[in-house]
Amino acid sequence: MTGRRLRVVVCGTTFGQFYLAALAALPEEFEIAGVLARGGERSVECARRYGVPLYTDPDGLPGDIDLACVVVRSGAMGGVGTVLALKLLGRGVHVLQEQPVHHDDLAACLREAHRRGVRYRLGDLYVRLPAVRRFTTAARRLLERRPALYLDAACSVQVAFPLVHLLGDALGTLRPWKLEALPSQGPFGLLTGTVGGVPATLRVQNEVDPADPDNHVHLLHRVTLGTAAGSLTLTDPHGPVLWSPRLHIPGAVKERFDFDGPGTGHLAEPTTTVLGPAEPPRYRDALGADWPAAIGADLLALRAAVLGEPGAERPEQYHLALTRMWQDVTARLGYPALRPGQRHEPLPVGDLWPVEDAGAPTLDGVVRAAADAADPQARHVVPGQAEEFVRHLDEAVLAAMLQSFQDRGLLLPGGPGHTAEDLLDGVAPAHHVLVGRWLTVLAERGWLTRDGGRFTGTRTAEAAATARAWDRAAGLWKDGLGGAGFVDYLRLNAERLPALLTGAQQATLLLFPEGRTELADAVYRDTVTARYLNTAVATAVRRIALGHGKPLRVLEVGAGTGATTEAVVAALSGEPDARVDYLFTDVSRFFLEPARRRFARLPWVRYGTYDIDRPPGGQDLGSFDVVIAAGVLNNARNTGTTVRSLNELLVPGGWLLITEPTREHLEILASQAFMMTAAQDARLASGTTFLSREQWLDVLAGAGIPEVRTLPAEDHPLGPLGQRLFAARTARSRTP
Repeated sequence: MTGRRLRVVVCGTTFGQFYLAALAALPEEFEIAGVLARGGERSVECARRYGVPLYTDPDGLPGDIDLACVVVRSGAMGGVGTVLALKLLGRGVHVLQEQPVHHDDLAACLREAHRRGVRYRLGDLYVRLPAVRRFTTAARRLLERRPALYLDAACSVQVAFPLVHLLGDALGTLRPWKLEALPSQGPFGLLTGTVGGVPATLRVQNEVDPADPDNHVHLLHRVTLGTAAGSLTLTDPHGPVLWSPRLHIPGAVKERFDFDGPGTGHLAEPTTTVLGPAEPPRYRDALGADWPAAIGADLLALRAAVLGEPGAERPEQYHLALTRMWQDVTARLGYPALRPGQRHEPLPVGDLWPVEDAGAPTLDGVVRAAADAADPQARHVVPGQAEEFVRHLDEAVLAAMLQSFQDRGLLLPGGPGHTAEDLLDGVAPAHHVLVGRWLTVLAERGWLTRDGGRFTGTRTAEAAATARAWDRAAGLWKDGLGGAGFVDYLRLNAERLPALLTGAQQATLLLFPEGRTELADAVYRDTVTARYLNTAVATAVRRIALGHGKPLRVLEVGAGTGATTEAVVAALSGEPDARVDYLFTDVSRFFLEPARRRFARLPWVRYGTYDIDRPPGGQDLGSFDVVIAAGVLNNARNTGTTVRSLNELLVPGGWLLITEPTREHLEILASQAFMMTAAQDARLASGTTFLSREQWLDVLAGAGIPEVRTLPAEDHPLGPLGQRLFAARTARSRTP
């Protein structure tokens, strides 16, 4: 995280609840300082749920508020949102105001923000939703290759502003636009003309129930962009996104019914391809996870502008154009028709067509939800930052390894060379294999050479250069990757390497000094990868629980300090429909009592011991729907055997969520590796401490688990840090 946390007040508690959920998911960037509302029962409950004060008068807000989220209807919608926004801007508070806003009101707010030296922007979650981002990105790529021939769009009047925003993002511009009204068709008003110079038809459900204006929409957004190559369709802001190539029947088919003749190659393409996940989210997940994540992206964009970060978005002129076109659309449609007394009449999809496990979570759906929830944790990471951090950290660790030998007169440049026996002299036997890995890494990185059985250093580990590498790594780390405690811990281990090698220093005492867990918390909770992976695991379990239909039995092995547990139970605690039996286990009882105290308020969390290196049959655990193993399986003697054991604990169709390093982390070779169990699997043969992503996939396949997905992707900003989530699902039935 760069900069400080911003103290935020949320104004309004109807849609404001989504803003509160978004802020709660970004605790490193924002602090919820209070709720401003009328003081009704819902407002009181919101403030209580988030443990913050409730204010009923903006003049009563404390003076240290940085940002206000104005989630109250604007003047254009008959509310006081714009008046409130102007009042807060006048106090020097940055404002994020929920759309739609009248053009003149937007201009007034921007002027007031400029006068007071603060930031103001409109929020619009719809254009941040994953499916909409896929559509607009694909549309831009399509238009780079083929000109647009037509645009067909539909929405409900309540979300007409986001439709305009979406079209502008997809086309790259709204200008020129020209729209005329045609006779309405059923509940839809009809506009035709051009948008961004593209021939366009807009259909808008222009009716509302005055007693329930937020509901009873026939659709949110549906957009098709047509070209000579085919059409790109957004079926709903939550997906799916479809590409339909334009049908062309070649001469070989028309003349000879030959589907393999000349000019028929394009017939191998599907008639329609889904871009991204085929399964859209359920409404519960869209509203509970996707909407807060999209709002979080708006909040982070405004935060970047407030803190003056490079590349911060400056959408003012674009938003002014959006409000102009939105007003043009609504003016030509006229006032919405009032339809009082509307009723919600749901119809299960199974009544239309037999669907196996309708609504049940799928692996792709779960992983997509996990990625969407976790990505905001890394949005502040600059491209290349993680890679540069790893480079400087590796340099510092390699120098520390070499120095631990050179301080004993070994591995000096130009020296006589030394055998493995020389280098292991005085090293505790438990660490001989680890030192062998050091020598392999030092040789691979060019820090020493090997001639037969003798090793010689190629450089001198200079204290000043090593200190600079540590300082550079620490600076990059603290600039958004994690707190200072993590690199300080690694540096302390590097300084103690001579004592760690001999056994005079116990590695556990460096991670848990005097038995305290604060430092371990910094290592396992406060790093950007920990936040990303824990958020992803928590979201996955929540998604599985909500679609399970009966109490979900969850086993966490190697739970340790409870970093992942904390994220998972927090995600589940806010879901009354998520019924869970959660078993927290570790091989050591050292962690059980602190966990009992931490989660004492949760009667559905149980505690016990489990040894991942022993067969599960004799440990009397039962069977589970989900098994979580966060950063523990690298300590198994044989990973394949352990994963097969975990698979035995899962019911058919059960879920296995594993987080693990997937590259050789040199910093762990010089710290936590002193506490790790000697491997007896592929790591022993390859001389590595951690399995690669490909090796993990082989392990899971060998355990009979056919479906596996991983996060984050290789090209993700966090990819170079080499930590991955493996989300796997077991076979739906057991093979006898």
